[in-house]
Amino acid sequence: MEYPITYHGEETGRISIEPDGLYYRLSARCDDPGHGIWRLWGCFGFESRCLGVCIPVDGGLWLEKRISRRSWPDLPAFFVLGREHEGFLPWQGIVEEQLIPDAMLWENADGARSLAIFTPPEGPVPLAEYVSQMREEELDGRPCLLLELPLEALKAEN
Repeated sequence: MEYPITYHGEETGRISIEPDGLYYRLSARCDDPGHGIWRLWGCFGFESRCLGVCIPVDGGLWLEKRISRRSWPDLPAFFVLGREHEGFLPWQGIVEEQLIPDAMLWENADGARSLAIFTPPEGPVPLAEYVSQMREEELDGRPCLLLELPLEALKAEN
């Protein structure tokens, strides 16, 4: 099975995942976005898990590893290349049937979560119905809209 890897909401590479006994064998290759250490993240619902640090090879990045099938009863829905920043983890997912292609997710010790949504200046704002509950912030040098989760609480306020 092969899946896209995204960076800032754009496809930058591919990851293949194959069953290998009690494990999954992962093999990922993507473009190198620039200087620094890059990690590959698997996104499950409102969770991001680090799959590992990518290794520079031939002008791109590469990651190969095995992961226990028991630790992954379900495969990630999305794969994102990125870095943690101020406790926010790279994330991509679907919220209220809308794809959020470029975001970062933060969770505190109490389980409260915030979603930093990066939006293109020319494009529509994802989850526009919640824009009155969003606040403008900057994360990793990029402007974003910060939304507190869960959305059920926000719906009750509307």
